[in-house]
Amino acid sequence: MQRSDQLAPLSREHHVALEIALRLRRATTDDAEAVRAAFLTFFEDEAREHFRAEEELLLPAFARRAPADDPDVVRVLVEHLDIRRRAADLEAGPGTVEALHELGELLCGLVRLEERTLFPRVEAALSDGELTALGAVLSAEGGAHRPPRR
Repeated sequence: MQRSDQLAPLSREHHVALEIALRLRRATTDDAEAVRAAFLTFFEDEAREHFRAEEELLLPAFARRAPADDPDVVRVLVEHLDIRRRAADLEAGPGTVEALHELGELLCGLVRLEERTLFPRVEAALSDGELTALGAVLSAEGGAHRPPRR
């Protein structure tokens, strides 16, 4: 599905998240530390701000048209929290390959939910003016994100 120009900054950031998720899901004992480090760099440099933009801008805009306890909104918030907790765990220590795989699955599932379900719902629910205003704020706050390097 073609993403609206207004939500495109978030979708571009999702592409980077999917690259990291793939690396996490493919981690082996040989590269686990490098993958862990790449995820932590991504999380600090990009994901924290991305989550903030979704939680403080996108979801409140959507909540004007949908209930605040909408299942998709709740799932996004819960999964953001879970990813934050897992990032904190990885900051504290190396973790296991299985933990990296689980984090990769979680991150991939979150991006897919947002891209396939939540974003189309946001685009359909918001008026053109609301979507334009949201897009302007997202574009102003967004940065140029680079894919993580191996």
